[in-house]
Amino acid sequence: MKRKKKMYARKVKLIVTLSVVTAVMLALIITNFFIPVIYFTAYVHFKKDVNPAGIMRIRYIDVGFGDCTLCELPDGKTMLIDGGVGTYSNVYKLLDILNGSGIDRIDYLFCTSVKSEHCGALAEIAKYKEIKTAYIPLVTNDNLTDEYAAFKSELTRRGTELRIADFGEGKYSAEYGYFFMVMSPSAAELPECEYNAMNEIPNEYNINSASVVLWLQYAGRAFMFLSDASAYVQSGMAGLIRLQQNKFIVDGNNVTLSRCTVLKAPNHCAEGYTDTYLYDIVQPEAAVLSVGKNAKSCPSNTDIANLQLYVGNKLYRTDIHGTVTATVSSTNYSISKEK
Repeated sequence: MKRKKKMYARKVKLIVTLSVVTAVMLALIITNFFIPVIYFTAYVHFKKDVNPAGIMRIRYIDVGFGDCTLCELPDGKTMLIDGGVGTYSNVYKLLDILNGSGIDRIDYLFCTSVKSEHCGALAEIAKYKEIKTAYIPLVTNDNLTDEYAAFKSELTRRGTELRIADFGEGKYSAEYGYFFMVMSPSAAELPECEYNAMNEIPNEYNINSASVVLWLQYAGRAFMFLSDASAYVQSGMAGLIRLQQNKFIVDGNNVTLSRCTVLKAPNHCAEGYTDTYLYDIVQPEAAVLSVGKNAKSCPSNTDIANLQLYVGNKLYRTDIHGTVTATVSSTNYSISKEK
């Protein structure tokens, strides 16, 4: 009798154990279908910091040695400029910020360079967030870097709208009066387009020169993102801005560039990437330097000193200040540091 009771107890225990294991496995499968298990806690936000309508919030995210900027536009749309390197901690941090802000869709995704510190995390982000439109470099060989190849493959798999990021590409919001436009590389159909040199000889200089430079403006406040643009390219943009007297056409609308409120420093402020001619033209009020531990001697003290001639002590570094946030309304502007 006792033996039968023990056998019965064992069977019950086994059935319960198998049921629990099955339930857990099923829950994991279901959860992973909607939320990636490895990033599960990045999705747990009981109170979300949603950006209000009419406000533009720009976060220069601390991703170590890399570039990543999240722009929440005044009409509720979202722009992501690069994603930093593709480490687990970096992807987790970016997903955590996106989820904490209630962002499920990225309306405009800019990949400014094929280099890993720009596009390394973007393939993972594209897996878990809807990407409406992606602006990408004109690359004839997607395998220039493994990270870019993975990113492009994920976009293709998901059927994302792809647009070449070259001069003049951009959007204008008639309702809110904001706009963004690509300032460089040159128009893709031109022989002198920087993409041509990169595709023909994909060395570091040519890849950097083909970086996508973006201008974003709202309520008289302007933000310039220089990616890794070389000093030569910066000088060319300065000449064009002066020639055009700050007047351009974006999305069929006439716009006038304001004085640059915040400049994203080029190539982590590496030596030789300062172009004072451009700085003379756009007159930056503040600058953000996205940098972390690296073996490239970035930032350069000389280039930092050159930049501080224009911005003084309004130079923010993600390695020192953490994520830097600029907030713009129709009447006010502020900048804050994480640390």
